[in-house]
Amino acid sequence: MRILLVFSSSELGGAERSLTRMALASPPGVYQLATLDGEGPWCDWVRSQGQQPLVFGVRNGALHGSLRLGAFVSLLRHVRREDIQIVYICGLRASLWLRLLNPLMPGVKLVHGIRWNPDSNSRLDRFFRGVERWLNGLVDLYITNSQIAATTLIERCGISIEKIQVIHNGLAEIPTNILPLAERPLNVLTVANLNPRKGYLEYLLAIESVLQEIPDVHFTFVGRDDMNGKVQSAIRERDLSERVSFVGFQQDVSSWMRVARLLVVPSLWGEGCPTAVLEAMSHGVPVVGYALDGLPELVLHGQDGLLVPIADTKFLAMAIIKLLREPEVANKMSVSSLARSEAEFQLNSCVMKHQDGLRLLLKG
Repeated sequence: MRILLVFSSSELGGAERSLTRMALASPPGVYQLATLDGEGPWCDWVRSQGQQPLVFGVRNGALHGSLRLGAFVSLLRHVRREDIQIVYICGLRASLWLRLLNPLMPGVKLVHGIRWNPDSNSRLDRFFRGVERWLNGLVDLYITNSQIAATTLIERCGISIEKIQVIHNGLAEIPTNILPLAERPLNVLTVANLNPRKGYLEYLLAIESVLQEIPDVHFTFVGRDDMNGKVQSAIRERDLSERVSFVGFQQDVSSWMRVARLLVVPSLWGEGCPTAVLEAMSHGVPVVGYALDGLPELVLHGQDGLLVPIADTKFLAMAIIKLLREPEVANKMSVSSLARSEAEFQLNSCVMKHQDGLRLLLKG
């Protein structure tokens, strides 16, 4: 197989990280890695893994994810020159344009990777469902990383179940020398880019409640800032600067995972199979979050962590306090997380499921 895996952006988020790891773990020569964006953190990270990405676009200053005609022209030329069989695209706008350009790529199969659950009333999700409802016939296969996203495609977009494959993300290896939770400081970690759907501003309300009960907890936010400093300003306005740290984007979050007591996922909508959750489980870190989208597929409530009603910051705070105050309960969840991470979310399984599904696609 000759597969071109294309990202619309060259930022390094969970989707880029998880799918790139899958491609790098596949047999040599199967995948080529590309972006329609210009140079960015993803490109640097791929090179650090010993691979050379294809960069079809050029950035407009610091703006990322903008799509230009020249990038698509370069992609089309590459597909025809390299005899690519499958274009596996992540990004709605890029997928839409490639559907329209597919007649210029005769015989090439188009696969659309869906890395979130497009079920909300946000403008993006409404636009997504409209596009897929009318133009899904131009896509040969959808690959989602959660069962709930597949259900949304079937029930709200009218896509045939035969055109959808669910493949959860996988981890390359289980970390060694994991510290018991009791030996870790009172650190609560959140790994997600700062944007409204990740729920950071609402999460600050829960943090205030936690600090009233356990004043020496420290909260760390890791991720790219897409809100122009709004979260940091709210931290200062609420006088939380001594207890809440924002460390920005990090290529490797393992050093924070090693010393975390909890991972909190305060997202309000649009989650699929968060890579950060799997990384936390592999470090024996219990997870607290809202019972939304793909999280219940990863975190078994009461076994690997606690899932609370969506957008209820009071229950979110109570769950955090419970696991910090009851180390025996948290430790049992830590053991369960490690076991399930090893048994259910390994990268080899993700690789093989992709290979099987894409080979079947080529056979028609």
